Amino acid sequence: MTMERLLVCVDGSKNSEEAVISAVEMARKFNSTITLMFVWPPPAASGKGIVIREIPDYELEKLNGAKDILKNSGVDYSVVTKIGNPAMHIIDEAKKGYGMAIMGSRGLGAIEGFLLGSVTSRVSHHIHIPLLIVPPRQ
Repeated sequence: MTMERLLVCVDGSKNSEEAVISAVEMARKFNSTITLMFVWPPPAASGKGIVIREIPDYELEKLNGAKDILKNSGVDYSVVTKIGNPAMHIIDEAKKGYGMAIMGSRGLGAIEGFLLGSVTSRVSHHIHIPLLIVPPRQ
Protein backbone atom coordinates (compact mmCIF):
# COMPACT_ATOMS: atom_id res chain seq x y z
CA MET A 1 0.00 0.00 0.00
CA THR A 2 1.36 3.38 -0.99
CA MET A 3 0.41 6.56 0.81
CA GLU A 4 1.49 8.93 -1.97
CA ARG A 5 -2.09 10.07 -2.60
CA LEU A 6 -4.81 10.63 -0.02
CA LEU A 7 -8.48 11.16 -0.89
CA VAL A 8 -10.19 13.49 1.59
CA CYS A 9 -13.96 13.78 1.31
CA VAL A 10 -15.63 16.92 2.64
CA ASP A 11 -19.12 18.37 2.79
CA GLY A 12 -18.56 21.65 4.62
CA SER A 13 -19.30 20.29 8.07
CA LYS A 14 -17.03 20.89 11.06
CA ASN A 15 -16.42 17.15 11.21
CA SER A 16 -15.18 17.05 7.62
CA GLU A 17 -12.73 19.87 8.45
CA GLU A 18 -11.44 17.65 11.27
CA ALA A 19 -10.84 14.98 8.61
CA VAL A 20 -8.80 17.51 6.59
CA ILE A 21 -6.67 18.31 9.66
CA SER A 22 -6.02 14.58 10.18
CA ALA A 23 -5.17 14.19 6.49
CA VAL A 24 -2.65 17.03 6.66
CA GLU A 25 -0.91 15.34 9.61
CA MET A 26 -0.77 12.08 7.66
CA ALA A 27 0.37 13.78 4.45
CA ARG A 28 3.26 15.43 6.27
CA LYS A 29 4.29 12.12 7.80
CA PHE A 30 4.19 10.17 4.51
CA ASN A 31 5.01 13.02 2.09
CA SER A 32 1.60 12.55 0.45
CA THR A 33 -0.51 14.74 -1.78
CA ILE A 34 -4.17 15.30 -0.99
CA THR A 35 -7.16 15.27 -3.29
CA LEU A 36 -10.01 17.15 -1.69
CA MET A 37 -13.35 15.80 -2.91
CA PHE A 38 -16.73 17.50 -2.67
CA VAL A 39 -19.88 15.90 -4.06
CA TRP A 40 -23.06 17.95 -4.26
CA PRO A 41 -26.30 15.96 -4.22
CA PRO A 42 -28.71 18.31 -6.03
CA PRO A 43 -32.27 18.57 -4.80
CA ALA A 44 -34.75 16.44 -6.71
CA ALA A 45 -35.90 18.24 -9.83
CA SER A 46 -39.64 18.48 -10.31
CA GLY A 47 -39.53 18.41 -14.11
CA LYS A 48 -38.43 15.64 -16.43
CA GLY A 49 -35.20 15.93 -18.33
CA ILE A 50 -33.64 18.59 -16.12
CA VAL A 51 -29.90 18.09 -15.85
CA ILE A 52 -27.82 20.16 -13.45
CA ARG A 53 -24.31 20.60 -14.82
CA GLU A 54 -22.78 23.08 -12.39
CA ILE A 55 -22.55 23.27 -8.63
CA PRO A 56 -23.97 26.57 -7.33
CA ASP A 57 -21.44 28.98 -5.82
CA TYR A 58 -23.18 28.89 -2.44
CA GLU A 59 -22.54 25.13 -2.33
CA LEU A 60 -18.91 25.45 -3.46
CA GLU A 61 -18.38 27.84 -0.54
CA LYS A 62 -18.59 24.75 1.69
CA LEU A 63 -15.09 23.91 0.42
CA ASN A 64 -13.58 27.16 1.72
CA GLY A 65 -12.78 25.96 5.25
CA ALA A 66 -11.07 22.82 3.98
CA LYS A 67 -9.16 24.73 1.29
CA ASP A 68 -7.98 27.28 3.87
CA ILE A 69 -6.62 24.49 6.05
CA LEU A 70 -4.76 23.01 3.09
CA LYS A 71 -3.43 26.36 1.81
CA ASN A 72 -1.92 27.05 5.22
CA SER A 73 -0.50 23.52 5.59
CA GLY A 74 2.04 23.58 2.77
CA VAL A 75 0.77 20.18 1.56
CA ASP A 76 0.22 19.81 -2.20
CA TYR A 77 -3.45 19.34 -2.98
CA SER A 78 -6.01 19.34 -5.75
CA VAL A 79 -9.79 19.59 -5.71
CA VAL A 80 -12.34 17.28 -7.36
CA THR A 81 -16.02 18.24 -7.46
CA LYS A 82 -18.89 16.07 -8.62
CA ILE A 83 -22.66 16.24 -8.79
CA GLY A 84 -24.78 13.29 -7.74
CA ASN A 85 -24.74 10.53 -5.17
CA PRO A 86 -21.85 11.29 -2.76
CA ALA A 87 -21.16 7.68 -1.70
CA MET A 88 -21.13 6.43 -5.29
CA HIS A 89 -18.77 9.17 -6.49
CA ILE A 90 -16.41 8.69 -3.51
CA ILE A 91 -16.24 4.93 -4.11
CA ASP A 92 -15.56 5.49 -7.83
CA GLU A 93 -12.87 8.13 -7.16
CA ALA A 94 -11.17 5.84 -4.64
CA LYS A 95 -10.42 3.39 -7.47
CA LYS A 96 -8.02 5.89 -9.05
CA GLY A 97 -4.84 4.96 -7.22
CA TYR A 98 -5.25 6.43 -3.74
CA GLY A 99 -3.56 4.88 -0.74
CA MET A 100 -6.33 5.85 1.67
CA ALA A 101 -9.60 7.73 1.90
CA ILE A 102 -10.31 10.00 4.86
CA MET A 103 -13.68 11.39 5.90
CA GLY A 104 -15.60 12.56 8.93
CA SER A 105 -17.90 10.23 10.79
CA ARG A 106 -20.85 12.59 10.36
CA GLY A 107 -21.63 15.27 7.86
CA LEU A 108 -24.32 17.77 7.04
CA GLY A 109 -26.95 15.26 5.94
CA ALA A 110 -30.46 15.77 7.30
CA ILE A 111 -30.90 12.06 7.96
CA GLU A 112 -27.85 10.57 9.66
CA GLY A 113 -27.12 6.99 10.58
CA PHE A 114 -27.18 5.93 14.22
CA LEU A 115 -23.39 5.72 14.65
CA LEU A 116 -22.05 7.00 11.34
CA GLY A 117 -23.33 9.48 8.84
CA SER A 118 -25.21 7.76 6.04
CA VAL A 119 -22.60 8.58 3.35
CA THR A 120 -19.73 7.46 5.59
CA SER A 121 -21.56 4.25 6.38
CA ARG A 122 -22.20 3.44 2.71
CA VAL A 123 -18.63 4.26 1.71
CA SER A 124 -17.21 2.10 4.52
CA HIS A 125 -19.10 -0.94 3.21
CA HIS A 126 -18.07 -0.61 -0.43
CA ILE A 127 -14.68 1.09 -0.70
CA HIS A 128 -11.67 -1.05 -1.65
CA ILE A 129 -8.90 1.00 -0.02
CA PRO A 130 -8.31 1.74 3.66
CA LEU A 131 -10.76 4.29 5.05
CA LEU A 132 -9.92 6.52 8.01
CA ILE A 133 -13.10 7.75 9.69
CA VAL A 134 -12.36 10.79 11.84
CA PRO A 135 -14.71 11.27 14.81
CA PRO A 136 -15.72 14.70 16.06
CA ARG A 137 -13.30 16.23 18.55
CA GLN A 138 -14.73 16.51 22.02
